[in-house]
Amino acid sequence: MPTALLWSTLVAMGCSGPRLAGQTERSFETSPLVPDTVLVLPLLFPGSGQPVTPATASLPDGLVQQSDITYRADRFPGRADIKELLEALLVTEGIPKEFGALVWIESDFSVGCYSHVGAAGPWQMMRETGREMGLRIDDIVDERYSWVASTRAAARYLSAMYAMFGDWSLAIAAYNCGAGRVLSGMPSSDCTFGEVDLPGETDAFVPRFASAASAYAEVELETEGLAIVWVPAGLDLRILAAETGMNVDSLMDINRSYLLEKTPPEGEAWEIIVPSPRAVNVLETAWSMNPERYSVRSGDSWAVLASRFGITTDALIQFNSGVSLQPGILIGLPESQRRPVNAGYVDNPQFFAYTVRMGDTMGGIGASVGVSSREVATWNDISSGDTIYPGQVLMLRRTGTAPDISDAESEDLPAESEIDIVTGGGRLEHTVAEGDTLWDLAIRYGISIEQIMFLNSLEGNTLSIGDVLLIRPE
Repeated sequence: MPTALLWSTLVAMGCSGPRLAGQTERSFETSPLVPDTVLVLPLLFPGSGQPVTPATASLPDGLVQQSDITYRADRFPGRADIKELLEALLVTEGIPKEFGALVWIESDFSVGCYSHVGAAGPWQMMRETGREMGLRIDDIVDERYSWVASTRAAARYLSAMYAMFGDWSLAIAAYNCGAGRVLSGMPSSDCTFGEVDLPGETDAFVPRFASAASAYAEVELETEGLAIVWVPAGLDLRILAAETGMNVDSLMDINRSYLLEKTPPEGEAWEIIVPSPRAVNVLETAWSMNPERYSVRSGDSWAVLASRFGITTDALIQFNSGVSLQPGILIGLPESQRRPVNAGYVDNPQFFAYTVRMGDTMGGIGASVGVSSREVATWNDISSGDTIYPGQVLMLRRTGTAPDISDAESEDLPAESEIDIVTGGGRLEHTVAEGDTLWDLAIRYGISIEQIMFLNSLEGNTLSIGDVLLIRPE
């Protein structure tokens, strides 16, 4: 399709309201607020059609100092291009761009983050909340994992909370614990954050946001930018990557919501993210190529194509049994062999969130649940060689090989020579508080239950509030 005709067709589709990811039955208008460095094709965003004035987040004085975690700009974990894209989306929805710091707190900018209560994606949305905000969540696509759709949904939720409370700090509190809980804790309709009776987690969450937002505003990174491009329904993104010369892993890394690595077969168009320099080529190619089959070119081999598509050579040959590679021949692709972003996480109550403490290592954290650092990295969509730091939230899974309190009760405590005593960083003690368990302390400090029991001569798992436990010796 010629570029001019393609462009006019897409604009016409925008005017009539196409079936876009997370945007069913919403109007689309051009926005003048997208930074020049963020290219969106076509330049259409959801909204009322009225110009939006970017808001600023006004938070109570001293909130940063109340945070139990200090966020720093030099420890920002996200990609520059993702940060820039999210800010453009937030501003277009009328949300202060520093609210991108919520992603820092919620998921550490890890798109595959999944919590033990079922919240998923960079904005940590529950399934029902996501659907209420217009996200599609099924076995084909889960838009909680879409940087674009989930950001728009989070922005709509924050807008609704701000409209309800007229206070950004209370909107943030509601994002964490729900509007109903905030309302029930308000002594009057015009009270401030500090006057509301909130859960302890939320009391900590809002100051953390203030700290993260302050650091987030200081982050300065260079990027070529990302584009949001409309592509047809039923498009195999692996073939699109091959046709446009993109690395398939790189393309899928920023489009994880498509669980089968294809856009859904229904609807008029779906959104994908691509590097801005490739946007025009991707747009033209997506609407002119065969969406389900690859046309063999001169010089192609099974091995080269398998590498390009991110699958094994044997799987590709077997799927196209009897086919001889000749230029112009169309070949199909078997199902993707990469793990979908939600694999092993969806509806799995075994996962729980762990906040990294001073002195933690990936290996130590893994050992506390009976796995290697590589498995911890896989669960969190990071590399086992990545640096972790205090305040970072990691998802862990309880395993059958993890130390268990019941085991400690039923078996004799190992001899000192059989216990791996973790040292370093000086002597560390812990005063037992209400709710503390040996399991919790082992997870918190990255040590074993046996170490705590040995250092404190404990014979069982009973802890008394106020007791001072030795966690690490000199």
